[in-house]
Amino acid sequence: MNRQDLFMAGLALMLALLSVGAAIHNRDSYYRLPKIRWIDERWGRRRARVVFALAGLVLAGLGILILSGWSFSGT
Repeated sequence: MNRQDLFMAGLALMLALLSVGAAIHNRDSYYRLPKIRWIDERWGRRRARVVFALAGLVLAGLGILILSGWSFSGT
């Protein structure tokens, strides 16, 4: 595992924490992103929070996979 892998895993895990934190704390400043604002206006804050939480869980899974050494080999 090289520095680039550690950097990307750390970045994914930090973004995961931010995303899950945004879903938990429900502050308006987190929901000003265009895509999340579109979901918020169309389907409501509750579903926007679910989307934020799911994105965080996916990013956390990605960070953990990178830290474990998994890579897409293509074959």
